[in-house]
Amino acid sequence: MRHILSIILLCCTATLAQAEGLTDAEIQKWTKAYQAIVSWAEKEHIEDELDANTQSTEYSRVFSQMMEQTRTNKHYNALVEVLDDNGYSDPNKWSATGDRIMTAYMANEMAGNEAEVEQQLKQVQSMMASGMMPAEQKAIMEQMLQESSKALKAAKQAPEGDKQAVKRNQPLLESVFGAQD
Repeated sequence: MRHILSIILLCCTATLAQAEGLTDAEIQKWTKAYQAIVSWAEKEHIEDELDANTQSTEYSRVFSQMMEQTRTNKHYNALVEVLDDNGYSDPNKWSATGDRIMTAYMANEMAGNEAEVEQQLKQVQSMMASGMMPAEQKAIMEQMLQESSKALKAAKQAPEGDKQAVKRNQPLLESVFGAQD
């Protein structure tokens, strides 16, 4: 019984921590560590290797999936060291913060366009159902439709506090995420 109560309290504490919303300091710390990882990967000439190992499809867990998939990579320990040097002794804390930032960032980017995006997704579904699309193109469109639906769903789940913090730090995040295009 005591063990079950401990688990429930732990879950509630995690939920409350997330409900508080991201702070500017957390976003800035995360961004600094992210930039350090990108610089390290470029310096070691392994950015393509890391990218190849991090195919993400769960938009609410982009960075958590990256860390999970990178655990088997020969560069994982060095990656953890870069995070540690930038204030993250726990790589899971860095990835969880990144997930929240990315989800809120996507939500802000889609803000006001949700209905339009949903309408476009419905149009694509109608085109695919019409039977007028070649099988190859239909398969590509189905995958794009699934990915778009997942991104929209993830964005809808972003806490308001996270979205506000990301909005306040938008120029910083755009400089980081925009540099990756």
